[in-house]
Amino acid sequence: MADALVDALRSGRLGGAGLDVAEPEPLPAGHPLWSAPGCIITPHVADTEAMTVPPFAVRVRRNVAAFLGDGAFEGRVDLDAGY
Repeated sequence: MADALVDALRSGRLGGAGLDVAEPEPLPAGHPLWSAPGCIITPHVADTEAMTVPPFAVRVRRNVAAFLGDGAFEGRVDLDAGY
């Protein structure tokens, strides 16, 4: 799908694209989407505050409980995956 999008942007059949998520994720350095004309790539910031704050609050509450010894941490950073 990314190849078709790059082709459409480069040929002018598509005037632009805004991506908040890509495949593969994370998008590797040098991927053609980074330099495709009219392509804007955001780092997962397209959500609104109303969409993100409630689940974030739940995660914080669960991670505080995990820190206190009652449960497992959520949303841990995976250094091998790059996020």
